Amino acid sequence: MTGSGPLLRVDVASLIDDRPISTLQIRIFVLCALVALLDGVCSQGIGVAAPAMREALGVTAATFAWAFSAGLFGAAIGAMAFGPIADRIGRKSTLIFAVALFGAMTIATALASSFELLLLYRFAAGFGLGGAIPCFIAMGAEYAPARSRATYTAIMWAGFPAGNAVGGFLNSYLIAHFEWPMVFVAAGVPTLVTAVLLWFLLPESLRFQIARGQIGAQTERVMRAINPGLPPGRLEPFMRTEAGKRAKIPFVDLFTDGRATGTVLLGLILLLGFATTTVAVLQTPTLLLRGWNISPATSSFLVGVFSIMSVCGMGLSGKLVDRFGPAGALAPAFICGAALLASLGYVATSPLERTIVMGLLGFSVPMGAGGTIVLTAMFYPTAMRSAGTGWAMGLGRFGQVLSPLVIGLMIALAWAPASIFVAMALAPLLAGICCVLHATFSHKGATVPAAIPAASRTP
Repeated sequence: MTGSGPLLRVDVASLIDDRPISTLQIRIFVLCALVALLDGVCSQGIGVAAPAMREALGVTAATFAWAFSAGLFGAAIGAMAFGPIADRIGRKSTLIFAVALFGAMTIATALASSFELLLLYRFAAGFGLGGAIPCFIAMGAEYAPARSRATYTAIMWAGFPAGNAVGGFLNSYLIAHFEWPMVFVAAGVPTLVTAVLLWFLLPESLRFQIARGQIGAQTERVMRAINPGLPPGRLEPFMRTEAGKRAKIPFVDLFTDGRATGTVLLGLILLLGFATTTVAVLQTPTLLLRGWNISPATSSFLVGVFSIMSVCGMGLSGKLVDRFGPAGALAPAFICGAALLASLGYVATSPLERTIVMGLLGFSVPMGAGGTIVLTAMFYPTAMRSAGTGWAMGLGRFGQVLSPLVIGLMIALAWAPASIFVAMALAPLLAGICCVLHATFSHKGATVPAAIPAASRTP
């Protein structure tokens, strides 16, 4: 440790939990929310640019659909892969690499000269984009006080639908005034700049460092930034409640010490929840056009309403989880979303009613999904928080991959669009049931080793 004078032992959990939010913590939350926003912006580009890209690369719409799937599949794999890495080497370095990767590959997309290269770049961009999420969720959760951890985590994740909205408006302007590559350059360059900002402005997770026994001058600087009133002298940080162990098989650890039920249910909730939001954002325009000849421009407006309301729903989800608990906050959101999705086909001919239904759907299901991400960050201890979040987010991404395939099969079987909406409403209904089961049959996976002895730490 740096400095001289008497040794002062400081409980890191109390340091974070028992004090007002510091300027350093606000900076961390803002940077994490910025990554979420850029994630949303980068996700939007290929949807807007797709028609021009198909023409430039000379591929059909059916073939080009693989480019969408490549990005979503990469995001699913990235979320599962980067989570355990962040638990092993740290949140900061893993997050910076992931952000730099999806920024660089987004720019590379603008340079794709063949469809094969495009698939490679989209997979790599999705890999980094998906990998960033468990890193910044864990980072933000570990700097948030326990009393409001759910609220701050939800606000950070609300940056993703905000990025969808920003990307929608930005890309609409860019595609109208520039060639399609500008869509990806405009998203990728700020992302690379953000990776540099993270290097200089974002500290490593203090809880992670203490849990792993990585104690030195940097940890003392962070502690004094959180509480400038700490007396002079050497600081000896410790955590009473948990300390980390090196998970030799990270995903196996998610299913031990009573965590198996909770881990499975969290993954299922996000798989079903993300499948539902994908229906609303990606499949609704197609279904409304097929069933009621509603123009893509009108559908785009409805998707915009959905995205704006998603920001509100996700932003409030943490506060509601804090107040009513996971079952009381999330299950009603999903169940209401199921009723709204099932009714969409029956109100499609009314401009006012379909707008109201899409807005309420955007508020409810994303609230449930955002609250589940919050719950995931709270469910796992520091030693496996990124791995646990990555598992759940990875399954959520697979839900995004599966949803278009299921709807495509229904269309091939000549299902009516109204019937497809009703059938897909089963997903949020089951998600709501899983929320109740999670609250009933699972408990926090807080079984961790005893604290690292002070004598074993770096003096």
